[in-house]
Amino acid sequence: MNYINAEAAAKKWGLSLRRVQDICKLGKVPGAKHLGKNWLIPEDAEKPADGRRKEVKENLHHYRPLIRKTPFLTMTNLYTVPGSAEEVAKTLEDHPEGQALFNAQIAYARGDIDTVYNYAKYFLELHSGFYAVISGGMLLALCAIWKGDISMWRSAQKHICEAPFMHDHQKDIISLSLAATNSYLRVTQGYPEWFLEGCFDHLPTDSYPTARVYYVKRLLVDAQEVAVGKLKLDDVRGLGLIKTIPFIVEPMITQMAADKIIVAEIYLRLFCAIAYQQSGNIQKATLHIDKAIALALPDKLFGPLAEYKRQFGLLLDERLMLVSPEAAKKVKDLHKQHMEGWTKLHNIILNNSVAISLSAREREVARLVAFGLSDAQIAKQLYISEASVKALVRSAKNKTGVEKRRELAAYV
Repeated sequence: MNYINAEAAAKKWGLSLRRVQDICKLGKVPGAKHLGKNWLIPEDAEKPADGRRKEVKENLHHYRPLIRKTPFLTMTNLYTVPGSAEEVAKTLEDHPEGQALFNAQIAYARGDIDTVYNYAKYFLELHSGFYAVISGGMLLALCAIWKGDISMWRSAQKHICEAPFMHDHQKDIISLSLAATNSYLRVTQGYPEWFLEGCFDHLPTDSYPTARVYYVKRLLVDAQEVAVGKLKLDDVRGLGLIKTIPFIVEPMITQMAADKIIVAEIYLRLFCAIAYQQSGNIQKATLHIDKAIALALPDKLFGPLAEYKRQFGLLLDERLMLVSPEAAKKVKDLHKQHMEGWTKLHNIILNNSVAISLSAREREVARLVAFGLSDAQIAKQLYISEASVKALVRSAKNKTGVEKRRELAAYV
């Protein structure tokens, strides 16, 4: 087979070089191969359908809006069987936007951020409706976190704010979307009051699984803030709130499993595992981690595991190694990428000092120190000696430059 480069294809099809590169990245050119920074395209390849706003307007009989009222199609009953992502995408061929959004979210769950970025641009250029703009803005925000790009982050928030709402409940969804993106940086302010009360009546039912995920995520962050003394709640202190999280989340997990909402179940199991582990119940934490891994691996959904690897210390690595050393390495690599971007953006926006230099074990010990546990309690929970705990605390303090143990809270 003969090939031409992207520049020659751009001239042949009457497109810009950038557009040809984008459609190759999106997999719209059969047989195209990525070679270094260049693309090799079969000489006889036909020009792909553009799929952007102009084509949608010219082919309205082929156009359908998003098929679920939510920016997160992977957290609906479209995707119910582990390992079926490609098959689900094929069923959406008659729904161009739905297929694009589903593929974008699967790409995110796989840690393929460059592909997610191209889909975000697609939705923001298309600007075809409320959920398309919200989806594009949220995808762009997620890319900004992984890339540590403050200008991209601000652009994403601007797009979300400018989503063309038609009803008051859609204004609520804008507020929720902004708060949800901020929650990735551990900012819990800005949620609508109805959401804080756990009332999702303002939302379309398609959005309920996603709402549950963000609701639990916020509860977990608040519980951790209480544990380190950053947040004051009446009659609640230490690990008290963290220990209640599983009682809230376990029934939600059961519902997600019954409804077969795979991605929502993965996240909820990870959150539940974090709460169990940080309150000292390693056995229950391990159970949920293993089930999350079993759901994620058939479609290589390494992204959620990489996002929350930081919270688990070495436990997630150990469980992954038992199942798939290749998956463990992939998650480790993605975690490094995510952590670098997340730390950079988090520290800029919050004027904070989270340290990327701490090892997984140092971070794990520093977090438990911040929770107020003694060296003996930490040693018992992590199955290491008190001398090892003291050495890890000393190393973490040296790396962060703090003098007092509880000051480590600002770095974990």
